[in-house]
Amino acid sequence: MKRDGDQRIRGLHKCPVPGFVKVLPSDINWIPEPAAPGVELAILLGDPGKPGPFVVRVRLPADVRIMPHTHPVARTYTVLTGAWKLGFGKTYDPAKLQSFPAGSVYRLPAKVPHFQATGSAETVIEIHAVGPSTTDFLNPADDPRRKQR
Repeated sequence: MKRDGDQRIRGLHKCPVPGFVKVLPSDINWIPEPAAPGVELAILLGDPGKPGPFVVRVRLPADVRIMPHTHPVARTYTVLTGAWKLGFGKTYDPAKLQSFPAGSVYRLPAKVPHFQATGSAETVIEIHAVGPSTTDFLNPADDPRRKQR
């Protein structure tokens, strides 16, 4: 999936220092995230579908539930705004959700079944990882991407 240079990253600012890249707030381009209706994604650096480091932000409305899934690589999450909730297991269970308020950081190991939710306000998270990465729902019927076909 092409990311750099397309509509997903508006302005990658480069300087004479090799390897330095910056993304300013005005450069962030939010696009619909097919894995969850009403959710938007901004790819800040790299490409989650290709080998190498990447940074993405995810903006979610209030009261979103994301059914159990895994990722093939470890990910580091930072909660920028709102409240992000995380639970472990193969079945969605609201009683198992732990809340992470804005400013929280956690590292999720690869291939761990988990589920997530937002609280009563919009939530923005940032994810750092090394690709390629995917979101693999444990129950294919829970995958919103299948429902959009």
